[in-house]
Amino acid sequence: MLRSVPLAVFVSVAILAYAAPPRPQEENSPAEKTLQKAAGNNKAQPSCTMHGSFATTCNPYGSSSKPHAIDKTCGMTGDATSLGDQAQDKQKNNLCANGTAHSVTVDDLKNLQQAVDKSGIDYGSTHSKPPHAGPPADRSSLFTKLSNGSVRESDLVSFVGYIVEAKPGSSETVNCHCSGPLSIDVHMALADHPLNLQKAPDSATKDERNAITVSNDAALCTNSFVAETIPHLRPASLELTAMEPLVASKIVKVTGPLLFDGSHRPCKGVTPGSGDPSRLTVWEIHPVYKIEVCKNNKLDQCKADSENWQSVEATVPAGKNAQKSDKKKKVNPR
Repeated sequence: MLRSVPLAVFVSVAILAYAAPPRPQEENSPAEKTLQKAAGNNKAQPSCTMHGSFATTCNPYGSSSKPHAIDKTCGMTGDATSLGDQAQDKQKNNLCANGTAHSVTVDDLKNLQQAVDKSGIDYGSTHSKPPHAGPPADRSSLFTKLSNGSVRESDLVSFVGYIVEAKPGSSETVNCHCSGPLSIDVHMALADHPLNLQKAPDSATKDERNAITVSNDAALCTNSFVAETIPHLRPASLELTAMEPLVASKIVKVTGPLLFDGSHRPCKGVTPGSGDPSRLTVWEIHPVYKIEVCKNNKLDQCKADSENWQSVEATVPAGKNAQKSDKKKKVNPR
């Protein structure tokens, strides 16, 4: 009888291990925690945990879409706890925009930003100095000053211009605070002309690096806005590895629904706010459904409705748009 006890314990442990839910993807990386602290949030950050599965009746990627582990562990509203964040995260995961895409320009997005600011509704990071209210639960309150006939949040739009920066996003509520390339957004800065951002050489001093950061921030703050691809069902053509060869070198058409990111504020002049990306407006294309590359290298030959567009896959050498392994990668958003 005594001999059977260890066996019973072993069997019980094995059953419990088998029945346990799959472990969510890795928790926040040290780099992400450092960024959160730098943004003024010194509180303990949530860890990557299971929050349902991603359920959508729409898939704009068609047969090229790829399932990822996060589809089974993080639902439409992520791990957001406030009504404002839940409403915004649902918009960030909107794969159901349809119809003919409206062509938008940087000036259009500037005008939309000014209209929102005229509404008088406070928005922006609750961790900024001074703190803001975050995204409102009633998102329609942001858009009371938009003119009749203008494009609005959730409308399908296309922008023609350049990807001037592409990098990993960060661990946040919309991805249930998971990390790793297959669990986070891909963050792009778009502009209507190349910005030729500088990269600090390894030998650069601290002062030199700071000067380059200030210069890059100024260029992004006065010329760019953001577009993001989401990890859910994301095809290889929208992974960071597919975008990197396009940065500042190709004219692209980026298509997806409009989103107003009420978790941030636009730059003040040439300076981003604490924890805010460097951009002239917080209107975004998010999530990106499709990126196309113009066959020509002049903007007047790359109108949104022209026939001069081809898929990313046709312009990137074989193997370049394959997804890299899901390792932790240093995140360095502006």
